[in-house]
Amino acid sequence: MKVIIDRFEGNWAVVEIEKNKFAKMPEVLIPNGKEGDVVLITTGKTSQFRIASRDEKYVYVLTPDGKYALPKELSDGANPGDSLCVEVDSVFTEIKQDKVSGIMKLLFKS
Repeated sequence: MKVIIDRFEGNWAVVEIEKNKFAKMPEVLIPNGKEGDVVLITTGKTSQFRIASRDEKYVYVLTPDGKYALPKELSDGANPGDSLCVEVDSVFTEIKQDKVSGIMKLLFKS
């Protein structure tokens, strides 16, 4: 799953899942992320994050710093025991390009 960091609120990153749909994820999962960066969330790769459990709303992620709740919709289908890989892509990606294109259209509409 690809999301864009919209902003930070305390220890939480507010990420845009799709156009005008947002969720909060613990900042500890994306320590080098900045506003506008794309975050890639996948399972199966070797990672320092493991899924401990899940319920109807959250997936609980074990990190070296503790256990954190991640909205289930951001978990990329992870199950308990799975490794959760969270990578920051600060390069100009397709998602960023779409967002910039949308802003440009709004600014320069005739």
